[in-house]
Amino acid sequence: LWLSKAFGETLPVLVYHHIQKKVTSDVSCTPENFESQIKAIKEAGFTPLSISETAEFLSGGLKDTKKPVLITFDDGYESLYEYAYPTAKKQQVKMTIFVITARIGKKPQFTRYLNKEQIKEMHDSGYFEFGSHTHDLHTDTLRIFDAFKISDNSNPVIELIKKDLASSAETLKAVIGTAPISIAWPYGKFNEYFTEAAVQNGFKVHFTSIAGTNKRGSGVYKVKRIPVTARDTVFSVLKKLGHR
Repeated sequence: LWLSKAFGETLPVLVYHHIQKKVTSDVSCTPENFESQIKAIKEAGFTPLSISETAEFLSGGLKDTKKPVLITFDDGYESLYEYAYPTAKKQQVKMTIFVITARIGKKPQFTRYLNKEQIKEMHDSGYFEFGSHTHDLHTDTLRIFDAFKISDNSNPVIELIKKDLASSAETLKAVIGTAPISIAWPYGKFNEYFTEAAVQNGFKVHFTSIAGTNKRGSGVYKVKRIPVTARDTVFSVLKKLGHR
């Protein structure tokens, strides 16, 4: 009885990145591992949430939902179209992708990012929501902020962030037809001014890199997440979710 009650009172948020047949990064996983993990999460009785449902939970609602979980991805790599998309449809699981919008359809580094058509198709499927991972500020922006030695609203980095988040929101809205309401801060770096800038640009739920689960009613601006690594198995992911 205690366990079932506890499962309803906390929300774990998983964060994935890249899915690769041959893993080259600690934040990647194989297609087989990803599918088996999602299948196990579903079979263990977890309820995958949308962003709006997540916001409701973090605001104190969703009290009758059994074992809520949110599955997220950072960056927006094309591998998600190839591997996460079929798994989401097969397992009927909702997922959220935070996109670096300036990189849509491009291959700036080691791999290509989702293009507009792929994003639109995934969004229209009903299984994927898209949020911002900034437009072109995928860096330690907090370090730049601190370098100015100005810890108030006059810090020039704040204006830079406002413009970037506006561009990110506009870019996503042009692709999926609706403005995004969620953001994941790159490297989890943010402060109160960044939060205010995000709110001003319509972002209602803010995700961090702070490890842990979220209690019902804990608020929408500092959402904790649990990273999934290349070393994770079905059993370790379920353990991270608190499943016994």
